[in-house]
Amino acid sequence: MQQPFKATTWQIKHWFNSLPTKEQWMVSATGLLIFVTLFYLVIWEPVHVGLEEEQQKQQSQKEILIWMQQAATEVRTLRTSGNRSTVRDSSSEQRRKPATLVIEQSINNAGLKPYLNKIESSGKDSARVILNDVSFNQMLVWLNTLATHNGIQVVSANIERANKSGRANARLTLERI
Repeated sequence: MQQPFKATTWQIKHWFNSLPTKEQWMVSATGLLIFVTLFYLVIWEPVHVGLEEEQQKQQSQKEILIWMQQAATEVRTLRTSGNRSTVRDSSSEQRRKPATLVIEQSINNAGLKPYLNKIESSGKDSARVILNDVSFNQMLVWLNTLATHNGIQVVSANIERANKSGRANARLTLERI
């Protein structure tokens, strides 16, 4: 088995050495270019893309963990206070607060503050919110919590996919019902 390989190697060396010097340089440069291209396409790019996807997944999981820890803290606080009613039951207190204040507090509680681009009042009981590059799932959980506990619901929404997987840019109009 060694003999055919040696013969083939010897033939390639003989062919290469028989080329003029300029052609030897061209063949060497072409071989190097092919090697670098194959290395990039077969090894570097798949590893780089896979690593980036895993980092995005990890970041999303961290955000969910932070939100869950904040929710667990809120649950413990409510349990220790002996208040088994939801925030909706204390609606008189919540209804006195402007919608923008309630929305802003709930954004902080949900861990979405870093993604808040703008919040503006459009009356006592409504507001417009712009979130950029927010975790879509985390935003849905926040909107559900906002509706369930505060009686503030989405009136209109414009949600677009962001550049990263699982992320969205959202323009929401919220109103207390």
